[in-house]
Amino acid sequence: MDSDQRQPAEAFPVPIGDVISRPLPEANLRRVAQEALMRVARLPGRRAPLPEPPAPAEIEALCTALATGSLEQARRIVDDHLARGRDKTWIAEGLLPEAARLMGRRWESDEVSFIEVGQAVGRLQRLLRLLRAEAGPRRPDPVRRAIFATPETETHTFGVIVAADAFRERGWEIDLSLSEPPDRLLADLTRSQVPLLGLSVSSRRSAPPLMQLLADLRTALPRLRVLLCGTILSTSPEVARQIPVDDRAADLPSAFEAADRLLLESLA
Repeated sequence: MDSDQRQPAEAFPVPIGDVISRPLPEANLRRVAQEALMRVARLPGRRAPLPEPPAPAEIEALCTALATGSLEQARRIVDDHLARGRDKTWIAEGLLPEAARLMGRRWESDEVSFIEVGQAVGRLQRLLRLLRAEAGPRRPDPVRRAIFATPETETHTFGVIVAADAFRERGWEIDLSLSEPPDRLLADLTRSQVPLLGLSVSSRRSAPPLMQLLADLRTALPRLRVLLCGTILSTSPEVARQIPVDDRAADLPSAFEAADRLLLESLA
């Protein structure tokens, strides 16, 4: 998803572990979350009022599914609307942006948590991408694709959105999977067949479940390459070295280089 106000990679001089994983001040968290939500809310630009705008109950149902349910539940809501005769334009230009706006209002009034908003952003992005993929031919780079993910045990997720925008500025197509259960992340990777998984890890407690996830990934997706980032590289380097990934990156420039290198390996 494109940012309305993109920043070049040089605008992110701090280590990628700090960008991706450290707890941000609440004011910054709110700003990043609102910007991410509004990128969805403004995408695509509405050229004319919809003849039948979404009803409040329809908006609330999708918003709740995105925040506290799952991508599958949100997709079922969309499929139900399509079965009732609504088209994908109504979904993409009406229902999804209104759900993003409602999520922003709930965020401002503290009705949803940091994690719920982060998950909703990732699910909105993936839902919109699914709709675009089904709408017809696209012209994204079919190769430079990745999923950026935080383990289920992580609570600081908004920096991943910032890092994803930095990669998109360089031509990558990035989907987000934020604090989702391992089986759901595995299903997303299997369905999307992306060549690269970027893992942001801050806590050493995330290492044990990651070991099992990575073992399952090696069996199911042997060509997938995995890049590890996050503050675990500096705070628990001995633990980070035990996580069986293909490469590690402590800052954005090295992450860019590692991602390009791993992409070539996956295609070899």
